[in-house]
Amino acid sequence: MDNETKPKKKKFNIFDSQREGKGVEKGEVKKPDFKNFFVYFGRSFTRLLNVNLMFTFFCLPLFFALLASTRWFDTTVQDVTHPLASALNGLLTAGEYNPVTMSLYGVYGIRSGIAAQTSVFSTVLYCLAGLTVFTWGYANCGLAYTLRNMQRGEPVFVWSDFFRTVKKNAVQGLVVGVIDLAIFALMYYDIQVYSYNASNSMFSFMYIITLFLFAVYIVMRMYIYPMLVTFDLKTFKLFKNAFIFAFVALGRNILGLIGVILAIAINMFIFWVFVPLGIVLPFVLTVAVIGYISVYVAYPKIKEVMIDPYNAENGVAETEEE
Repeated sequence: MDNETKPKKKKFNIFDSQREGKGVEKGEVKKPDFKNFFVYFGRSFTRLLNVNLMFTFFCLPLFFALLASTRWFDTTVQDVTHPLASALNGLLTAGEYNPVTMSLYGVYGIRSGIAAQTSVFSTVLYCLAGLTVFTWGYANCGLAYTLRNMQRGEPVFVWSDFFRTVKKNAVQGLVVGVIDLAIFALMYYDIQVYSYNASNSMFSFMYIITLFLFAVYIVMRMYIYPMLVTFDLKTFKLFKNAFIFAFVALGRNILGLIGVILAIAINMFIFWVFVPLGIVLPFVLTVAVIGYISVYVAYPKIKEVMIDPYNAENGVAETEEE
């Protein structure tokens, strides 16, 4: 074979979602348990980069919030930051001049630079970031669909799979995404309020309950989006089934929850060690890893409880999503 007809090899094809891969040989399919997780994860690693980039594309409005959070466009003012400073200032204003209050104010009344959100441009950026409400559900639908197909051993074409899934689930994907973000916002608000008032026994108890409910909802999310892209179910039924699944496969779900927490903790540690890499990772890998763990945990149980009985009853090999 001469040089003119000899095929050229691609050197840099890590982001080519349609390139040829190793594949899975006959008899090589392994049970989706904890031991084999790393085998499947290693085979899917480069495709996870593509999936994460597509998720980032659908969540582009979040970049506006990231840009606004840098406070580049805001005014820096000098002010006290410690919560005790205002109380001590009140005592001094009332005439309580003594060595104790003066010493404490010297420690806690130190002024430092604080970025005050005075820029209209920052406000506009945060408003633009709010557009994520309309894209969040679509991004998660596309993520769940592509990762589910990877779990099933089907061909994955990230770009077309994402857009086809969004088109097919245009209404329900939007509704579920809005509900999802609303629950996250409510949980975050409750956790903040109860943690700040943890000295009160009632608030401390509510703080623990809220953390438990938040953990349950994280597990529910592992099932919500895979069921959304696999079955034709009402939104209420999606959340109801997800709540049931959260307790049906308790051991598997706990391992999945630990995996999700570990992935987030590793990203936070990298952020602490090297800030630029810690910021970039969620946009190129971390989200896909969390999604992969979630689908790896959830889809086998969904198949066992919902798909296999249907197949056995109707005498079909497998229920297709379309």
